Amino acid sequence: MSHWHFKRYITSELEESKGRGFDYSLLKELLRMLKPYKFKIAIPLMASFVGIITSLILPYVTKIIVDIGIVNRNLDVLVKMSLLYLLILLISWIISFLRSYYMSWLANRVIYDFRERMFQHLHELDLQYFSENTAGKIISRIINDTESLGEVVSSGAIDLISSILMLGGALFIMVRLSLELSVLVFALIPLMVITTVIIAKKTRKAYLKTREKIAEVTSELEKTVAGAKEIQTFIMRKKLNIQEFTRVNLENLRATLEATKLTSSMRPIMNLIRALGLCLILWYGGQLLLNGKLTIGTLIAFFGYVDMFFRPVITLTMFYNTIQAALAAIERVIEFLKKEPRIKEKDDAIELTDVKGEIVFEDVVFGYEPEKPVIKGISLKIRAGERVAIVGPTGTGKTTLINLLMRFYDPQRGRVLIDGIDVRDVKISSLRKNIGYISQEPILFSGTVMDNIKLGREVDDRRVIEVCKLIGLHEFIERLPQGYYTMIREGGKNLSVGQRQLIAFARALLMNPKILIFDEAASSVDPETEIRLQRAISSILREKTCIIIAHRLSMARNVDRIVVMDEGRIVEEGTHEELLAKGGLYTKLYRLQYSRVTLRA
Repeated sequence: MSHWHFKRYITSELEESKGRGFDYSLLKELLRMLKPYKFKIAIPLMASFVGIITSLILPYVTKIIVDIGIVNRNLDVLVKMSLLYLLILLISWIISFLRSYYMSWLANRVIYDFRERMFQHLHELDLQYFSENTAGKIISRIINDTESLGEVVSSGAIDLISSILMLGGALFIMVRLSLELSVLVFALIPLMVITTVIIAKKTRKAYLKTREKIAEVTSELEKTVAGAKEIQTFIMRKKLNIQEFTRVNLENLRATLEATKLTSSMRPIMNLIRALGLCLILWYGGQLLLNGKLTIGTLIAFFGYVDMFFRPVITLTMFYNTIQAALAAIERVIEFLKKEPRIKEKDDAIELTDVKGEIVFEDVVFGYEPEKPVIKGISLKIRAGERVAIVGPTGTGKTTLINLLMRFYDPQRGRVLIDGIDVRDVKISSLRKNIGYISQEPILFSGTVMDNIKLGREVDDRRVIEVCKLIGLHEFIERLPQGYYTMIREGGKNLSVGQRQLIAFARALLMNPKILIFDEAASSVDPETEIRLQRAISSILREKTCIIIAHRLSMARNVDRIVVMDEGRIVEEGTHEELLAKGGLYTKLYRLQYSRVTLRA
């Protein structure tokens, strides 16, 4: 009995499908999804069928060799049957190779296709899905659950059919050879089932503990990788980290060894039951042989069929729980592929063309949880070509306004308009194509600096260099080892946050959008670079609508209008001088920030 089947069985109650019965509707859905693979499944299935026939023939050929060739001293039959035996072995080897290869090919093809489908579907989901599900959970769906799907399609389904056919064939021939010996074998089946259930129940707790401990090990690794800088800085924390990891790793080792001890006992126990059966057959079959009720060839052949009988019986004993555990993963794959984005285009959505850049928020109310609004009835008009800064304490809803503008979310009440058109009536791709967005923590992808600025757009390199010169990024890039063709590490780890923000700025400018959004985009740049950004906003972005989300109020001083938010509402509007004269929240924020600057100086 394979450890794969047994481990699947004992961990099946630990899966997300815990406590549910066999889901036939899920199996039906799975079969529908796998319909395109029906002809591909036929190849390993046919190979399995031929392999079963050859396996069933071999013991019977052995019977003829012994009873006629050896006992009756028939040399002609002995030679012919021996050659036939070798030919069947050769066919069996070829068929085994084809079956193994095509099962592996099929499993990997299914994994490849479903990962491709899931990855493409991932790009269709909205931000709410990503905020509700952790990155680890999403990655697990695409990596681990698709492997379970490939496993059950190839080895699971084909092994089930093969086991049933093998069992049926062995059973038929065993009864034809000797009904008495067959009844003796059947009597051992309840013992095998009871043994499996008892051991499985004892090992469930052990495997639950291993899952808990491996989660702790993973957590310790994650903390170490995420906090590498702090751990390297504080030596005592480094020592403590090593001690904690050693502890949880040792606990995981002990739990795993305990579970392994129990699972490893399964095969010897099953072999013991099988050996008991063979002893009974040898004892009772020997008596039948001595009484002339059985030939020696028949007894030898029966031994071969007993082995063919035991293997599928064990497999089928475990199959229900095996498929139940596998279906838990398959359910998650199907659930993921059926997940619909909450933000959808209308069937008659229009292209957003000839954008001037006027933005209007009309009595907008929104909360990530509907009962807890973040935006509380905001009305705001930004004229085309106007530069507006939105400031306020942390958590007042500044970035949320931008999320609504870019239609990452839809408001629960009110409208967001661009040039008088509700963003819900516009094709999402055309909406976002007209908005350039620079975030506080821009993401860079693996590739060159040039690739990260172009971001898949067909643009001449010279145009990229022109844009970089406008914002003062060209000199920095030229100092890199390979200039614009320097490879960027994962996440841009070989660049500072400020440099990453400048690259993101160049990326947005290259789109030449009518609306440009800076979401804390100058939070990590040095004062000199900030001045360059301010000049760029004042000069090259003169005809573009600019929205600047700013904690650093220095970025807000030279805009046309400053909007001050607090607790999801607009509390003040005006220029820098007008707001200082009012002596309200903006004045308080300004004095607080610049008093800190003075203290640091």
